[in-house]
Amino acid sequence: GEAAKKFDAVKVFSDYFKVESEKQKKQAAIDAAALKKSVTDKIAFFAEQKAASTKLPSGLQYTILKKGTGKKPIAGSQIFVSYAGFLENGTLFDTSSAEIANAFGKLDPQRASQNGYSPLPFQCGSKGAAIPGFEEGLSLLNIGDKAILFIPSNLGYGENGAGDVIPPNANIIFEVEILEKL
Repeated sequence: GEAAKKFDAVKVFSDYFKVESEKQKKQAAIDAAALKKSVTDKIAFFAEQKAASTKLPSGLQYTILKKGTGKKPIAGSQIFVSYAGFLENGTLFDTSSAEIANAFGKLDPQRASQNGYSPLPFQCGSKGAAIPGFEEGLSLLNIGDKAILFIPSNLGYGENGAGDVIPPNANIIFEVEILEKL
């Protein structure tokens, strides 16, 4: 009838996409603000923890955030490491946690769908399986310990960096937790 004659499909279609575009812009602004807050909070947290950290002769610094109830793993035993790696500017470069990846805007849906966000299996006492600072830091911890490792460039990826992810001569920071089992 008369209502059908007045129906302007082009206008309805155009208005719909205009509203959707505005919703997406607002959501993007909210997401950007949340990411900025996550990064700012992480930088402040790291600065506070580094100031109170223990510095080793190698240059590695660490802070135990939570003392576990387990023993020190013996060489050759397998443990699992929950981790999140950051640059000093608060940029997340890798994590075993989908939740952390999402909070820092780095969630990879394909990796998530393949259960790629899970603690890293690691053989205690192995040399060369990871960067030297990571190996040294893990060797200090007991099962259940949660710690932050402040790894200087020379114990990390050095002057070569790691592709597009970690720039040359970058100091890196790992939040780790040692688990006996998954």
